[in-house]
Amino acid sequence: MKRLALIPARGGSKGLPRKNLAVVGDSTLLERAVTCAIEAAIFDAVVVSTDDPAIAEAGRKAGALVPFLRPRELADDSSPILTTIHHALVELEAGGKARFDLIALLEPTSPRRTPEIVRRVVAAAEEPGTDAALTVSPVPERFHPLKQFVNENGRVRHYLPEGVKITRRQELTPTYIRNGMCYATRREALDAGLGVLGSSAVMVVVPGPVVNIDSMEDLELARRLLEAESRA
Repeated sequence: MKRLALIPARGGSKGLPRKNLAVVGDSTLLERAVTCAIEAAIFDAVVVSTDDPAIAEAGRKAGALVPFLRPRELADDSSPILTTIHHALVELEAGGKARFDLIALLEPTSPRRTPEIVRRVVAAAEEPGTDAALTVSPVPERFHPLKQFVNENGRVRHYLPEGVKITRRQELTPTYIRNGMCYATRREALDAGLGVLGSSAVMVVVPGPVVNIDSMEDLELARRLLEAESRA
């Protein structure tokens, strides 16, 4: 399969301005994402999609291809990621120069991603009967959906009706939350309009702390985690 690593890195961000160029450890978030994709050594192309010339130049210096700038209207807070992927494929495949069979999405805001994690996600998406894969983190038992409540007209109600039947923690099935480290999707699922999760996605569980940076607090946490790892 011909594989594309796509790194979306728009210039604007309300929570943390220019966060994709923020430094964590000894490199920027963008550089970490590009380096991770290259070191995975499984992609036919590693491409940065951005609307920002400074980010484009940083992406090239890190070793990625940046053959186009994303239009501003596709790079605001409300722009769906599927639009970003579609635009990249149209630009990259213009003139029949290439056709990618699998697209891996590596957002710079997940600095604890490793090449091994990326390889595992791509391999999972290419398994027979599967059209997508994503990284997830375990949800702590104390936050399990069946233990959650909502306020309905001033009265407590279980968030999920089945929660009323749960009396022992042993009855709880483990749950997971996507953590944004990596998505991999087969081209046919995208062409069929099924989205990045396709119709038969599988998950790759990532143990340990994960941070997806959207604020200064997230950035400081990521810095502390990576500093602790470097000392270990």
